[in-house]
Amino acid sequence: MAHFLHRPAPRAHSGLSFFHRAMLLAAPLLLAACGGGNSGSDATAAPSGFSVGYGTKAYHFSWTPTPNATQYQLFEDPDGAAGPLPETQIGGAITSTTYTHSLAAQMLHERVNATYRLRACDANGCGPLTAAVTPDLTQAIGHFELPVGEPSRRLGDYKNAIALSADGATLAVGSPSEVSSGGLAEAGAVYVFSRSMPDGVWSQQARLEGSSPTEKRAFGASLALSADGGTLAVGAPEERSNARGINGDASNRDAYGAGAAYVFTRSGGSWGQQAYVKSRNTPVKVETCTFDDITGVSAFPCTPQHFGFSVALSADGNLLAVAAPEEGADFTQGTASASGRLSFISQTIFGGGKGAVHTFARNNGAWAEQAHLPGSNPDPGATRFGEVLALSSDGSVLAASTDRDVSVLTRLGNAWSAPVPVWRVRAGEVDPRPFVLSGDGRTLAVLDRSVDFDVQLLTFTRTASAWEQQPAFPVTVGINELFSAVLSLSEDGRTLALSNPYDASNAPGINGNANNQDASSAGAVNLYRRNGTTWAYSAYIKAPQPRALARFGAGVALSGDASTLAVATSSARDGTKPAAPNAVYLY
Repeated sequence: MAHFLHRPAPRAHSGLSFFHRAMLLAAPLLLAACGGGNSGSDATAAPSGFSVGYGTKAYHFSWTPTPNATQYQLFEDPDGAAGPLPETQIGGAITSTTYTHSLAAQMLHERVNATYRLRACDANGCGPLTAAVTPDLTQAIGHFELPVGEPSRRLGDYKNAIALSADGATLAVGSPSEVSSGGLAEAGAVYVFSRSMPDGVWSQQARLEGSSPTEKRAFGASLALSADGGTLAVGAPEERSNARGINGDASNRDAYGAGAAYVFTRSGGSWGQQAYVKSRNTPVKVETCTFDDITGVSAFPCTPQHFGFSVALSADGNLLAVAAPEEGADFTQGTASASGRLSFISQTIFGGGKGAVHTFARNNGAWAEQAHLPGSNPDPGATRFGEVLALSSDGSVLAASTDRDVSVLTRLGNAWSAPVPVWRVRAGEVDPRPFVLSGDGRTLAVLDRSVDFDVQLLTFTRTASAWEQQPAFPVTVGINELFSAVLSLSEDGRTLALSNPYDASNAPGINGNANNQDASSAGAVNLYRRNGTTWAYSAYIKAPQPRALARFGAGVALSGDASTLAVATSSARDGTKPAAPNAVYLY
């Protein structure tokens, strides 16, 4: 039960004469002078030394013992003295001189003005409160730097990925350009962090590479976690084996750019690989093509698939969706089958395949293919079906994008419907748009250009099988940053995190000055809340110490109840080395 502070009620008149009342009031003073009653008690004095230390989303309060105190009471004013919310007691009757206050149940920006006061109590009551303490919220932001060894050996252009379990207690960070433990360039790795209970302390739990690491595999380019964090899917879109199906031979190197996905499970605090997943139609042999331009000669796979470019898991971890957005591409010189918008990244090429999504189901720990869903957009120029993927928590709704639209498929048993477009680019436009699907499968949000070329958030909500567009909402992302933005939605679709890795403000922490341009590509995340169909701005989130070129917001993820926000950086290179350490933050 919350304890609210109130003024003491006036005492009722006793009916005694003035003389007798005066003698009764004087009696305690006489007893104290004679050494009786509450002699020597300081429990009615405010505690001294009241101060605060910091943990990840936690405050560690401490104070000097008050003589004869039997307990202490700690009060929180969640929005400060000027706010409308009442000051309430937290922690119950505290009998020690320390108390850890966890902020795990809310995002940090919800306590940006919070103040705290303490008082000591004995058998006769409680004394006065201390002066209010206002913690430095920035120091409670969780911060983990990725221990990647010599930074100059990080190669390639795949950005770091991030996944947060719905319960907010497991965090996975993909580092696809990282050198393997055996020294293989761009092999990639995934770091797993977990929150212990009941103390709420975060720590690194594992570093994963998967079976048969190879050079330029980009392991960790995409990630997905089950709701309890016990199942992890990892995409490696540049993996080179020509194996097909589940747990095939990963040792050969004949299918450059074919790609793979890996499934890991946790038992206790230990992680192990459960499945090595490949496309049903992995090429037997992929030849190397070249492209000449003013920068020189680039080599890339002629018939890539990039299976694993995107991955998604249902909440129970038993349904896996894997995208192969280049499936059907053929860049062999002299052929006419390559289509779409072509671009180079990390010594490979994108934009030539219709694409496909593959789904897999787990039964008693064994994985099997469920469906193969090739891109079917009637637009002959549409490519890269599955570039971005999302699954609803129950696995019944699948959303996937091409460079022209975002479509939704629904599942009945093991059968999937045909893709139903929910959003399309305007006529004459090309380029995919960032999108996200809520866990309940009822809200889909897409970033798009408005008529006057500002960026706006388009929200679609589902009733039965019909999708209805809600009023558009302008967002704080420039048109030049549109395609780099990352979105995350809460389970109910009412809290949205939108990143801008190229935000240039150097303001630290929460709700600082967004207008200066002193830290190029430092990055930021903007939070929005929806009430009915109306979105409103909620908070401006930065790193505790913003650094230029860190690209804070390259990855962003919300827990299911929106109580935790995780943000990854993916530092741009300054010469041969990253401009800033690669890290992940918790809010």
